[in-house]
Amino acid sequence: MHVDPSRPGWGININRSGTFLTHNTNLSDLLKFAYSVHAKQIVGAPAWVDSDKFDIEGKPDKPGLPTVDQARAMVQKLLTDRFGLTFHTEKKELSAYVITVAKGGSKLKEDTSPIPGPGFGGMPARGFNVRKATLAEFASAMQAQFMEQPVVDQTGFGDTRYSFILKWTPDPTQMPGYGQQAPAPTPQAPTPDAEAPPDLFSALVQQLGLQMKSAKTPVDVMVIDKVQKPSEN
Repeated sequence: MHVDPSRPGWGININRSGTFLTHNTNLSDLLKFAYSVHAKQIVGAPAWVDSDKFDIEGKPDKPGLPTVDQARAMVQKLLTDRFGLTFHTEKKELSAYVITVAKGGSKLKEDTSPIPGPGFGGMPARGFNVRKATLAEFASAMQAQFMEQPVVDQTGFGDTRYSFILKWTPDPTQMPGYGQQAPAPTPQAPTPDAEAPPDLFSALVQQLGLQMKSAKTPVDVMVIDKVQKPSEN
């Protein structure tokens, strides 16, 4: 683990050898990845969790490409061992986007194929690809990459897995990526385009038979009990 402020950019990824790599990530980024939480679900953290940046290289205990869950577990262990992280979970009423089934019913079809999952990728206007994910996992991916507040699955579909492509035209608040180190661009009025996909909320109803609405709802939050800056290595 080290810091090199001269190197621009930001990233969290797993390379082909299975090594987990991050660049210019702060502790908030790592918490969001490891525990599938939104920044607004992290409570009681010191100010440096957003300001101090780290480059991390972690190799899994077993050979091969780790799953997302295995990568999360690896980062959770790192947070405990190197940052001395301890926390507890509480319910707190927050503004969140709640996903439910739309009036006309769900258009999703269960994916029972043997392909591994979950997987997520792609840009909204060209198609955000979701592979073999539960709707809770989809909600987690949406809050991590696009939404400015937590996203909660209340469809009741549980562990059922789905594969689909969702196309929408994002508004200026829906900026993809866990972290945005460069200044956000000045919002521009969208250019009228008859071929452009609909906004996110319309797209969910039209393409998936789901609806997303902002509401106050009880959400799990991480309450940080203890965390410390790691030593250099």
